[in-house]
Amino acid sequence: MYKLLLVSDREEVLEAFNQVPNWEFNGFRRPHVRSDVEGAKESLKKHHADGIAIAINPAEEAKLLVYLRQEYPLIPIFEAGKTPEEVQGYLMELNGTLNRIRADLSNDHVSEQEMMIRSRRHFFRKLVNGEKISSKLLYRTMRLLRSRMDPDKPCMVMTLEQDYEDEDRLPGGLQDSDHLLEYSLFQSFGGDVSGFHVLPLVNREGRVHVLAAPLWGEDSDTEPENMTSMLNSCVTEGIRHAEEYQGLRLRITGIHVYPCMYALCYDYKEG
Repeated sequence: MYKLLLVSDREEVLEAFNQVPNWEFNGFRRPHVRSDVEGAKESLKKHHADGIAIAINPAEEAKLLVYLRQEYPLIPIFEAGKTPEEVQGYLMELNGTLNRIRADLSNDHVSEQEMMIRSRRHFFRKLVNGEKISSKLLYRTMRLLRSRMDPDKPCMVMTLEQDYEDEDRLPGGLQDSDHLLEYSLFQSFGGDVSGFHVLPLVNREGRVHVLAAPLWGEDSDTEPENMTSMLNSCVTEGIRHAEEYQGLRLRITGIHVYPCMYALCYDYKEG
């Protein structure tokens, strides 16, 4: 059974959680409940938690999120519903996430952190490939998967194409796995750069996108020209590195700056 922590002082949220029937049937124990940040910290030190729901005032929530990012970066944060039906729906999302990242992977030597990273990449691949994802789903999933990117600030998507000299789709012995290509590109130019997280993504057809978004809670230069210059410089240098050391030949074919990550969602309405 997964263990939960609910941090809330809101009557409707507490009542909704109290009315959820058969917690065990849903795969969870009834949550520990705390009403504020200090209570949440105390509970986390005493009790294991597999998921956390938060419904307190925004200023206090921001403090708790800073603490969680520093001390508990892998615990999924799920939505705190206001009705029993909403709570059960969000529990199903949490259950699916936990089942993926906590799967028995002992034979593959894959850690929970690596599974969380894989789950993030899988989701962001779908987002940049134009799959139908709502703004609310983006918000919930980024919290569940503990993404450090800030969806409210401008972001960029760059498109790369692979240049081939023969029939091998991916030179350098990588032609059987787009995920290996993705990993190789991340080693060349992915990660945290100038207050942004830069994430190369490769879909099933071998198309390469690079998603870059500001890190949550950090100051980043989000002027479009400066963002474009930063990403272009970072990726161009990475492409040189990938060709020199891995034989991968890529070229930049497009770059687009969005007002926020929600602009990649089908239901986004500017303003």
